[in-house]
Amino acid sequence: MTAETGRSDGPIDLADEADFQLGALLVSPSTREVGRGELRELLEPRVMQVLVALFRADGRVVSRDELIARCWEGRIVGEDAINRAIGRLRRLSEADGEASFGIETIPRVGYRLVPAVTARRPAPLPAEMDSLPVLTAPVQAQPPPGPQSPWLRHRMAFAGAIALAAIATAAWLFWPEAKWTVESSRPFISSLALEDYPAFSPDGATLAYSAETEGGMRKIYVRSLTAGDGIKVTSDNFDDTAPSWSSDGGHIAYVGSKPGEPCHLMVATVPAGAVREAGRCGRGATSTIAWQPGTNFLYFLEHGGLTGDTIFRLDLDSGAQIPIVHMPRMNQLISSLQCSPNGKFLAYILVTDVVIRDLASGQEKTLAVLKSRVDQHNQLAWTPDSRTVLASTYGGSGSEINAFPFDGRPSYRVYATALRAGRLAAGARVLAMVTDISRINFARPVSAATDEAAVVDPASGYSWSPSFAPDGTLAFLSNRSGTNAVWIQKPGTAAAQLFDGGFAALHRVQFSPDGSRLAVVTEALHKSEIKVMTLDGATLQTFVMPASGLGLPTWTQDGKALLVFDSRDKRTWRVAAGEPAKRSPFTPPHWVGVADRPQGRFAIRADKPGIWRIDGAPTLVTDKYPAYYDPPLAFHGADVLVPEYSGATPRLLAQPLSGGADRLLGYMPGAANETAFLQSAIAVNPKTGDIFYTATVGRDTNIDLLSLAKR
Repeated sequence: MTAETGRSDGPIDLADEADFQLGALLVSPSTREVGRGELRELLEPRVMQVLVALFRADGRVVSRDELIARCWEGRIVGEDAINRAIGRLRRLSEADGEASFGIETIPRVGYRLVPAVTARRPAPLPAEMDSLPVLTAPVQAQPPPGPQSPWLRHRMAFAGAIALAAIATAAWLFWPEAKWTVESSRPFISSLALEDYPAFSPDGATLAYSAETEGGMRKIYVRSLTAGDGIKVTSDNFDDTAPSWSSDGGHIAYVGSKPGEPCHLMVATVPAGAVREAGRCGRGATSTIAWQPGTNFLYFLEHGGLTGDTIFRLDLDSGAQIPIVHMPRMNQLISSLQCSPNGKFLAYILVTDVVIRDLASGQEKTLAVLKSRVDQHNQLAWTPDSRTVLASTYGGSGSEINAFPFDGRPSYRVYATALRAGRLAAGARVLAMVTDISRINFARPVSAATDEAAVVDPASGYSWSPSFAPDGTLAFLSNRSGTNAVWIQKPGTAAAQLFDGGFAALHRVQFSPDGSRLAVVTEALHKSEIKVMTLDGATLQTFVMPASGLGLPTWTQDGKALLVFDSRDKRTWRVAAGEPAKRSPFTPPHWVGVADRPQGRFAIRADKPGIWRIDGAPTLVTDKYPAYYDPPLAFHGADVLVPEYSGATPRLLAQPLSGGADRLLGYMPGAANETAFLQSAIAVNPKTGDIFYTATVGRDTNIDLLSLAKR
């Protein structure tokens, strides 16, 4: 601590920090625990460091720069990282009823820890006064009342009632709408098995889910939220998924799958009784189902093949099936069927649209448009009051849960995490969320087909979007430290974090041709933010586009501009890196993944496989490049690299840009194809010629419980 400023300098080392009392809370920095009585809550390391910094300031305002210096060791971090830490501490304070502390924001300066005596809220008004306005103006002395006629007294009483009604109406109209929020999270089901498809019982006391057993077959389990282990409900010879409860909580419908057969729609008594087949899919091997509360109707999804998807209603009493939603086109894909708790509505995702169907009238409306594509990137759940749809969206890495009110109010974020969030289920004030804690590392291609990847950097979590500078410096994205961040690894040194993005969905990082700058893409709903950064983490420019585009952004050869796709006109645009307002079309419509190379301009299309040369009349270079492949094109000298997924082990091919036959460079165990949530990116070190790709080297999913509140 300096005598001049009273400021404690240097990064906070939690292991060296002594425990301290904060109101009724005992804070233990070394174990990252905050406790009151027998209750204990574990804070993330950065959040605990921020709490220590604010407490040690002893009432002084702590600037954002000081927080960065003491809690992030001076690294460049985004606003989201600090806001998330402060927000987490405020939720801790609210959970304690603000009886111990509060955090005050000093605009444009920083934050201050407020002692309990000033942090505590005033006592609530009596219940009968909740709707009345609180008058704060000084009361003026009035002369004693004189004689008044009954007419005048009635008129004054009527006027007063009108005034009170007007005030109450204004207060109701302008009072902020309460919003759903996640206050805390904890692991619930964590094992080496793959857990998925959570579904709460109607009373919210039990969770049904699927878990993989030996041999790769999944079974349905139920587990109490308060105690005990999971109880296996199904024991058939199917792969069992997608449980959905009956209104009385005595039965579970689920999907049973077997290779080569249309899926079986099954109903089992709970916890372990009779099982019967209630229906069959027409041709699809898998499905998604939803049991309509208060009825014996089961809604299930039939994937269309050459046509679009169809939603059927199955009468569990008679076995009759009626199509209620049919999509005529092949690319109209449906996912995530969810009935509202009141049984009135069905929500589903049509490609990226959240659609609400009134089950009585058959009328539909689009509630929201999501950022990610259909399949496991987006999942839905209804809040317990049937007034809001929650959607988990995943972008590159990092996920967020957003709320979409049914009455059309603006959407808002409920929760964010650096992990990949999967399926959701909402119960009474609790949300179950599948989290993917698989490991994705960089690996080198190997010479023979094998299941084991040649891992280069065996870190925890995900590492993705590798990009090399001319001198061999590697930039990449990773959540290995618990948040999404940009990392830099210079030749011969260990990787170091350059930029902490918090829980923002960092999607891609790309070196400029001379290696002096980075383009960093962050995805959010309906937009992509592109930052141009220096190698010391400073931001030079920031601009926003409706989307970044498949395989984009990339740099022009001269390094003066970025190539970014604009989804409004379906073109790739040239955006000046130093002056983003200067933009011009770079390609005709529908070309994405554009690479500006010395040999020419090359691109892909979203609707068909292949790579084309497009400077002039489009010429097909290879038809083996996967369709809808998101990573940027990778080049090795005069070859373009092509991942090929037709065999048991993915292969890496080198296709000459000048034409001719491709050749095999090696195999890529663990590489993820175009249907995966994080497709394998390929990068070439121009200094050494080494090739890296992203490989999935460990698969694991768990189920977390999030406390859900409306404030």
